[in-house]
This record gives sequence, structure tokens and C-alpha cells, in this order.
Amino acid sequence: MAEAVIKISELRDFASSLFDRLEAQGVDHIDVKQSQYWKVYFADAFNLSPPSLVMGDVYDDLNDLRAEVKGSNSDAIAWHAFMHLSGLMNFVAYSAESGDFVKRTVMEKH
Repeated sequence: MAEAVIKISELRDFASSLFDRLEAQGVDHIDVKQSQYWKVYFADAFNLSPPSLVMGDVYDDLNDLRAEVKGSNSDAIAWHAFMHLSGLMNFVAYSAESGDFVKRTVMEKH
């Protein structure tokens, strides 16, 4: 397998573009009908032996991410914040497929 790089700026642009599209479609928020989900820790996901599943929770991800982004600038916690962000991004993808996006009403747009 050839080595490659992934630019942080490109990832940021992708994320911004996707969220811009949602907002342009009038998506305002996501209904949380089921907050718990199965996840694989990132270290296990990149180990090619079968991973162990653990239970995640959307609300835990959101609260921990809020605290970590507003808190310390330590490099040591970056992996933990990205793990929570990953759980939330999976929730966004699941919600798109499930039709749980909530669009603004005409009155709310003004």
C-alpha cells in the first residue's frame, strides 16, 4: 500500500461543505430518538483482528466534546475529542438515512 497524506484543511473543507448543504436544505436540528449506539474504539478499528464493541451515547459524546473543546488545549486529549466527534458524525449519517433531520418552518427562517 502506498503512503499518502490527508490534509487537515481538506477534511475541514469537507465537513464545512456538508454542513453548509444541510443548512441550505433547511435542516435545523436532528431529533434524537435513540441515543445509545454500538461503536468500536479507534485503536481496535485499525487493528485487523475482530474488534470488541462498546456502547456509546450521543448525549455523552456531545457533552464531552463541548467540555473538551472549551477546556484544555492539551494535545493529549485531542484523540478523545475526535472519538466523540466521530460518534456524532455517525449519528448525523444515521439520522440522514432515517429521516430524523428537522427542517426550519417558513416562519422560523425569517
